[in-house]
Amino acid sequence: MLYGGFRKSWPNSRKEFLVLGSAVGKSPLSLKKRAVNGSIWSVTGFGAGQFLRLVSNLLLTRLLFPEAFGILALVQVVLQGIKMFSDVGISTSIVRDERGDEPAYLHTAWTLQVIRGVLIWGVSALLAYPASLLYNAPELIYLIPAIGFTACIQGFNAPIILTLKRHLKLAQLVSWEVATQAFTIALTVILAWQYQSVWAIAVGGVLGALCGCLVSYLMSQKRPKFHLESSSLDNIFSFGKWIFLSTALTFLIQQGDILILGTFLSKEQLGMFSIAAIWSRMVLQLVLKINDQVMMPVYAEAYRGDKATIKEKIQRGRIPLLLITLPATWFMVICGQFVIEFLYDPRYYSAGWMLQILAIGTVGSVITATAGTALLSFGDSFGFMLFQVSRAILLVICMVIGGYYFNTVGLIAGVALSKIIGYPFLAVTLNKHKVWLPAVDFSAFIISIVFIFIGLWVTDGISV
Repeated sequence: MLYGGFRKSWPNSRKEFLVLGSAVGKSPLSLKKRAVNGSIWSVTGFGAGQFLRLVSNLLLTRLLFPEAFGILALVQVVLQGIKMFSDVGISTSIVRDERGDEPAYLHTAWTLQVIRGVLIWGVSALLAYPASLLYNAPELIYLIPAIGFTACIQGFNAPIILTLKRHLKLAQLVSWEVATQAFTIALTVILAWQYQSVWAIAVGGVLGALCGCLVSYLMSQKRPKFHLESSSLDNIFSFGKWIFLSTALTFLIQQGDILILGTFLSKEQLGMFSIAAIWSRMVLQLVLKINDQVMMPVYAEAYRGDKATIKEKIQRGRIPLLLITLPATWFMVICGQFVIEFLYDPRYYSAGWMLQILAIGTVGSVITATAGTALLSFGDSFGFMLFQVSRAILLVICMVIGGYYFNTVGLIAGVALSKIIGYPFLAVTLNKHKVWLPAVDFSAFIISIVFIFIGLWVTDGISV
């Protein structure tokens, strides 16, 4: 019955595609109601996903050794880099493009998705040996291409996964994501318990991706075709050329700390940092999830309609999101050490002070993330790319200066600081579109500083 409902979501002909596309703006549910429903589903899915990830992380830290998480962090950073350097905005283009429901456009997008997945796997195999030499980790020779195979499998996911987001049909999308994640985690934990090896994560990831791919085709009776239409390619690449550069820079912003720290820290220390990073990025991941699944489709639809009210719609969308997420970042700053000591065994206690410092930077990331998604919704991928350039440069500068004067503590503090001082570059670009909300942003920064200062004063600050 569940899958039967999914199948109804995929049109069976070009006419049905076009009717569906034209009906979006005439939906019996208003854009506001669809956004609220989408947000609820997005938050629900995120909460379920984070709960599963947390349980998995706690179990794996007891089944595997700390160095395993350092090795896994290096694997993930290489694969994430390949994925981001190959991103041409396929998913985003389907959400925002007026032709996003047409069969030819979707077949082209799916074909590009498949090609990209195969390329990611191939490049991961080529980079495995150099990465093993750079980080002095022979395990990477085999682990990187093994885990990289998941990207190849995911490239074959059915196109319905791309269209559900466009129409804010997030109940189906979230159900699929959570079910796939639950299966992957359960399998990984079982394998780790049985073999106590980092290979459990690799095998579990591959089998989980395969299961998710198969289920995506059960969700739809319509099967994709290998097809490349020139006009669709032009639309995707004209928008995606700047997405490519933006995501490449996003990789340096999000994973540059691991790239740099991996050459300075031991595998055990890197494992500590990866645990802290998981917790510090948790709130930001919620924001990015809502931005991707809810706010971007909402802003894009509003922008295609009444542009005069877009600033008001952005403000209405951002304020509730900031009110929900910022207090969680303050909690991590103030109570990060307690969280780590409560949940993990003494081998991982060093992750506590790292979490507190990184969470300070998350405050800046949350504020900029809620605003930056508007640029992509408007189609200003070039402006977003310039903002990412500034963030990547700041990350390197802050880490170099911090590491030179304060060693490991300075390196990690530099990561946090770069997330905050990059805000002015975004403000300039937003102001060009007349959608900058200084009252909202400055209030968020000031209130955050006050609460964090009081909290650290009460709890005796950060103990390194």
